[in-house]
Amino acid sequence: MKFAIKKCIAWGDGKTCLEDWQAFANNVSIQVQTLTLPELKQIPAMQRRRLSAFAKLTLHCALTASDTYQHEIPSVFSSRHGDLHKTSKLIADVASKEALSPTHFGLSVHNAVGGLFSIYTGNKAPLSAVSAGEDSFFMGLVDAVAKLHTRKYKRILYVYSDQAVPEHYQNYVQQHADNIAVGLLIEASDSVDNYSIECVGHDNVQSAENLQLQALDFLKFYFSQQQQLSTCSKRYKWQLTRS
Repeated sequence: MKFAIKKCIAWGDGKTCLEDWQAFANNVSIQVQTLTLPELKQIPAMQRRRLSAFAKLTLHCALTASDTYQHEIPSVFSSRHGDLHKTSKLIADVASKEALSPTHFGLSVHNAVGGLFSIYTGNKAPLSAVSAGEDSFFMGLVDAVAKLHTRKYKRILYVYSDQAVPEHYQNYVQQHADNIAVGLLIEASDSVDNYSIECVGHDNVQSAENLQLQALDFLKFYFSQQQQLSTCSKRYKWQLTRS
């Protein structure tokens, strides 16, 4: 499947601007590794205060990448774990027999931030939420590109986000802990900006996951001069090519 990336916005640990991501792509050491949150000044302060760190990362990339199209663009939101920090707090409240907040519960579901994006922008276009384990980034990208082609959209917004899981879940996750959000404005391929993605399943499921998030593999490829990215998960071989 071929497509064009017209805009890429990313935010992560110690990496918040183009220069940071270019340095990351070229293996330049970045000293600051702590997560700072975007200001999100386009969202009213009363609403902004209610947003979790996960929601702020995701909405920053969604709003910035969609830019002037944000009121009408169809979108795909993807995450492996979703807002697990909020969900963990709800589980702890259940365990301690405390009353649950309906608002917190409503904002913990997997498509909650996509819904917030729709509300803040008045966007009534189709929206979907994807989760596919280790392959969540690429599966979400495939979903977005497939929708672009089959539904003849002019453009589509793709947003992937994940946070490092809470400490008591870390023993169950093989991948390195990272906080990351990526927003891509995707259009049909053209002669100037052209990407293609391919996926092949392994004959046998691998025993271990790739230790680095697929989103970080993608960003290192996107902000470098590489022409091809090849990476494997437990189940699939992914290849992304730039021409």
